[in-house]
Amino acid sequence: MKPKQEDPKEMVGGCCVCSDENGWTENPLVYCDGQGCTVAVHQACYGIVTVPTGAWFCRKCESQERAARVHSGGRRIFSQRCELCPSKDGALKRTDSGGWAHVVCALYIPEVRFGNVTTMEPIMLQLIPQERFNKSCYICEEGGKESRAIIGACMQCNKSGCKQHFHVTCAQSMGLLCEEAGNYLDNVKYCGYCQYHFSKLAE
Repeated sequence: MKPKQEDPKEMVGGCCVCSDENGWTENPLVYCDGQGCTVAVHQACYGIVTVPTGAWFCRKCESQERAARVHSGGRRIFSQRCELCPSKDGALKRTDSGGWAHVVCALYIPEVRFGNVTTMEPIMLQLIPQERFNKSCYICEEGGKESRAIIGACMQCNKSGCKQHFHVTCAQSMGLLCEEAGNYLDNVKYCGYCQYHFSKLAE
């Protein structure tokens, strides 16, 4: 585990999944040792069964290093993006279709499942309705990134009746994601709101 890197452009503020900057003895923040990688995750947020005492690599870097050794004589070649959003950075895991998806995208899109809930992989995408892939991210559009707006799948604002759709990672970068109490004792509901309705939560 390498020490925390301070690069606000690359990191979402601590853990790439939950955005919390704090780590705990029973759930430490783990930093990827991949070359140029800025991934930091809590052990529980990324499904790390045992934190190694030496170097640790996120799945993307682990796969990249393996591919570089096998296919390119040591050169690193990797530019896969998440199947659920336009972003290539962050804490990715393999999907059941052989692609990649962010753990945070998997948690906030309701139909996504994990093949193994302990290791949080593979990320199972087959239950996502096509209409999620047909929606456009209003955050991308308002930011002048129309071509990115239609990539991947969108979640909908959790405010009943609101029709705003957005990428999970776009909402995460703006601080619009939250966790709410679920229906069961230890259950958590992962929610996201548009900017307007998120601002109303604080009132």
